Amino acid sequence: MTAPLAFFWGDDVLELRRAVERFARGLAPEGAPLETWRPDPSDPGALDELAMRLGTAPLFGGGVCAVVADPAAVLRTKAEQDRLLALVAGVAPGNALVFTEQVAGGAREPAAASGRLREAVTQAGGVVQRLEAPRAGQLGPWIAARAAELGMRIEPAAVALLAERIGGSVREGDVDRSRQTEQAEASLHLLALYRPGGPVRRADVDALVSPSVPTSTWAFLDAVGGRKVRQATTLAEALLASGSPLPVLVTQLHRRLRQLLEIRERIADGASPADLVRTLHLNPYRAEILARQAMTWEPTDLEAAVRGLLAVDLASKGLSEDGRRGAGAMTGPLALGLWLAECVAAR
Repeated sequence: MTAPLAFFWGDDVLELRRAVERFARGLAPEGAPLETWRPDPSDPGALDELAMRLGTAPLFGGGVCAVVADPAAVLRTKAEQDRLLALVAGVAPGNALVFTEQVAGGAREPAAASGRLREAVTQAGGVVQRLEAPRAGQLGPWIAARAAELGMRIEPAAVALLAERIGGSVREGDVDRSRQTEQAEASLHLLALYRPGGPVRRADVDALVSPSVPTSTWAFLDAVGGRKVRQATTLAEALLASGSPLPVLVTQLHRRLRQLLEIRERIADGASPADLVRTLHLNPYRAEILARQAMTWEPTDLEAAVRGLLAVDLASKGLSEDGRRGAGAMTGPLALGLWLAECVAAR
């Protein structure tokens, strides 16, 4: 039998929660269920309460399954680390201790501060598991499998549209996928109420599920680099609506355009994509994409686009072109749209 210990980490919020629920149920398949308790890791007394509740075996009924989210918040000092490690080794029979850590998408390891904790759980015979959100092309199969678990009948076309509406086809690596499965499951429950007994069809998904595709700064920069104005405008609106600061976007645009200008000049001097990989420290895939983007511009157009960003930057800060605060009538988003139309659109 595994020890009553677990460390679940990853970027999928729903699967982290489901993993805890499965683990707690598995510890008491026939007896009384464990009480799930979630202490606040930022509470200075969290370790004291953990020691009190987990150190005593239950006399009647089920024990306690303590779920510590973001354990790095507890590991502020070496003394606290040692004390938590001692708690891992001292969980009384009938109780359980689970750690969950949400990490950024694509992260290979959890936070370094919790490395010792994960090792301790492993050495004690506990469960250590990574739960990664479905990547591009994987959300559809996940939806089909989850629908089957829920006893739903759903047509393949409906699965494909639902995955598309939630952003399952987005390939950029900077999008937040942490709640995509949570959105998918909520949509499945809604569709099950709409079509009790099924089958759920594509038209049902079209009627009930609104698009909520995650935004991607990489996709926006690539659209600008490829001079795809309509796509860049749509992505810019989505990024600004999601709270991305316009001055940050301007900085990223400036960096990309300067990069394209340098690549354009190197290609004009005879450099190949392989040369760009070596001299600019790019991976081959990105070097090929950036080379294609650079060749859609004339050097003079890139220089004009870089200069035009100044007006966007000033407008984003409430300044007119002469630098006076409050004197400019154009808002930042409007200035960005005008810049896309005037400086990015291919002539």
